Amino acid sequence: MNDIKNKWQNDKKFRALVKLLLYILFMLGTVIFINTSKATTPLTNETNNDNFIGTDNNNNNNIIKLPNNYECNIEIIIDNNNYQYLEIYKNNKKNIIKTADEKITNYIYQAGNYYVEDDDNYIITTKEDVYDIINYNYLNIDNINMFLSKATKNGNQYLVYLKDIILDNDSDIYFVIDINNDRINIDYTPLMKEYNPLIEKYKVNIDIKEIE
Repeated sequence: MNDIKNKWQNDKKFRALVKLLLYILFMLGTVIFINTSKATTPLTNETNNDNFIGTDNNNNNNIIKLPNNYECNIEIIIDNNNYQYLEIYKNNKKNIIKTADEKITNYIYQAGNYYVEDDDNYIITTKEDVYDIINYNYLNIDNINMFLSKATKNGNQYLVYLKDIILDNDSDIYFVIDINNDRINIDYTPLMKEYNPLIEKYKVNIDIKEIE
């Protein structure tokens, strides 16, 4: 014991070696603890549930995940008017049924092009013709995911502040995305009032269902 004490006091190389060994032991202990914690902690990734709302492991943003084949029922409420889109996506083709002012129009989206039904034929058309009721950006799941990535979470609700999505906007006004299982309710009213103050209500409700 005295020899070790004397070496510690008088031998700088010995002191450095002991400190190095202690540091190595500390690092080994830390690695073992971390690996043990990982092995014993259950996974809680929300993407393992039966819904399409999950967590992006890359940036921890809450996002909507669409299955390979799905049916998407969209309700749009603008002031006192109601509109419907039914989108059925299967085998890389999307059938779109639009109901507006008691008129039903059928479309197909395939290979990057939109087609409208005309006397049992489908004629090429534009995205603007299909989504003439609302800008498609406000229905597009990728865009909604982008809004969610900027949002502040409050229970099932996500508060999207306009200053986080509109350039040079510094207000504290926000709109709400409410997610409940596979239903997404978005109240775009505060956002749309930025463009048209006369708008009283502007809501989008989306129901997603997986199909075979």
